[in-house]
Amino acid sequence: RARPTRLEEAFDIFENAAHATTTEMDSSTATILKPNVFTFGALMNACSRAGEAKKAVDLLRSMEKDHGIAPNAVVYSSAISACARSVPPKPDVALQLLKEAVEERQLAMNVVGFNAAISACAQASDWENAISILSRMEEAARNNPSDYLVPKPDVVTYGTVFAACERGGQWKTVLKYAESMQEQGLPLDGLSIMSCLHACAELGLAHHALRYLNTMKSVNPTAPQTAKLERFGARKPLSGPDAVAYHVAISACARGGAWKEGIRLLDECREVTGTPANVVAYTAAITGCEYAGEWKQAFLLLERMRKEGIHPNEMTMGAVIGACATACAQEDRETDDTGMPKAQMKALQLLNVLKKDPTVVNPNIQIYNAAIRVCAEAKDVPGAFRVLEEIKDAGIERTEITYGSLMTACERVGCIESASKVFRMMKEDGIEPNEIIYGAAISCCRKAREPERAVLLLKKMVKEELSPNAACLNTVLIAQTDARRRSDSERVLQVFKLMKSRLIKENGRPNRQTYNILINFFAATLQPATAEAFLDKMREEGFKPDVDLFTATVSAYERKQQPLKALKLMQRMQDDGYDFYSVKVLNEAFKKAVKLVNAVGQSFATSQDQEKEISLELMDSDDSIGGVSL
Repeated sequence: RARPTRLEEAFDIFENAAHATTTEMDSSTATILKPNVFTFGALMNACSRAGEAKKAVDLLRSMEKDHGIAPNAVVYSSAISACARSVPPKPDVALQLLKEAVEERQLAMNVVGFNAAISACAQASDWENAISILSRMEEAARNNPSDYLVPKPDVVTYGTVFAACERGGQWKTVLKYAESMQEQGLPLDGLSIMSCLHACAELGLAHHALRYLNTMKSVNPTAPQTAKLERFGARKPLSGPDAVAYHVAISACARGGAWKEGIRLLDECREVTGTPANVVAYTAAITGCEYAGEWKQAFLLLERMRKEGIHPNEMTMGAVIGACATACAQEDRETDDTGMPKAQMKALQLLNVLKKDPTVVNPNIQIYNAAIRVCAEAKDVPGAFRVLEEIKDAGIERTEITYGSLMTACERVGCIESASKVFRMMKEDGIEPNEIIYGAAISCCRKAREPERAVLLLKKMVKEELSPNAACLNTVLIAQTDARRRSDSERVLQVFKLMKSRLIKENGRPNRQTYNILINFFAATLQPATAEAFLDKMREEGFKPDVDLFTATVSAYERKQQPLKALKLMQRMQDDGYDFYSVKVLNEAFKKAVKLVNAVGQSFATSQDQEKEISLELMDSDDSIGGVSL
């Protein structure tokens, strides 16, 4: 129990005692000291405290082989604990020892041994095996409570699983098990609640975070104990929310859109903890204002920091300027005398202050990127390029985010010339455009009504082995369909074929919006058979078509003087559970079609040559687009 553990001395004592000889003692009373299971238990505990996993396993094997002593559950627990404390941790060895003790030796391991194995997994970020052990314990408690080999999980079990899930980024799982604990009547301790708060912050669950913060206020701390004595050196339990808990809760409010609650927690932090909020807490609260576009409130918090003597950092300033950018994106209509949005004006003024007095905060690339974004959202392309020149003058290295924000400025106004300039500048800086930059450039082409250029950019993306997602590909489709020209049909189909090809990853496959675009286009260009073919394809992919798609296709059949096909499609609508009588356009089309059929004495049935004209081969996947091999 010495700190640090004197492991070598412990083993020296053991060796000396075990090999004592009669020559070293009075012959009349000489005995050879034999170790027992308690001896090995003490040695194994020393290995555990020292984190010596290999020495622990070697000792475990020598017990029976060299001394004829079978290890008990306590010895195994200590050996498993050594694996958890090892650097690096040894979760595989810990799991093997647990299996050996429970399944092979049928030892009644208490919860401490299981918790040690989970801890080994947690230290190694092996959340899958940590959950597997917990699930086994829960199942035994639920289905076979008399099973003495597998104990019921306790608060420490769940807390250790939380730690494993935190390390593995399994935030939803943390909250799932927290709910499970509460359903079982197990109290959440301070550290477990901290895990829940981190999960809420990562997932943006503001109101969940507030609930857990309130729960933490009623936590009754219990000091870690060993043999009913307070354990020396143990981490002090949380007796209520500390400053860190408030910082995390404020972050959760920021990401969850509850910026007002985040600001309220700044004041509550001082009242509850006796410690004023620091720069981390203020930055989190300002970030909440950034997400909400509350630029005035962000500046008020910045002023409040100054009055309280709290020095802002680069992240703080970036968030304040970012709040101005969000406000511009939300089309905040407040402008100055020149017509410039006030949010943009304040952001650029703050940037100028920082440039003139870098002792406040020396503007870094993150701050400059935020300033470019402000100009982009204000649709001020020249202003965005001016900020870029300031970055170059300051000798600061540009990043993908810099040019991504600059391309966004071009996209907002549909300026192809400026977008081309961004690509040239990136080449000069040796920065390769990523999917986000290409996506913004393609959207720029759509706004500029340059569909062919959008296709060329898409081809370039694929050739550079980038992965356009469905949103990017749908933008290309929209660019081709905006003009509603029948002559664009081939290019539209080629883009769809590309989405179905092996060149596109799963995140770029056709989605509901894809089929909406296609069906509306072919209906608008009086190609109802093609529109209906895509209705079928949409169903095959598991998407139920909206009534508007049926309406557009039926209307196209009506305008092409094909009432029988319109009737047949309306009958299929009924099979999908739609009542076309309730849709005025469809009801009128139905009446006209019936009137025409009665006039010529035809039935609702259609002949073979009246089936859909589109060849489904057009929709087979291909590895080309626009006739150009990729």
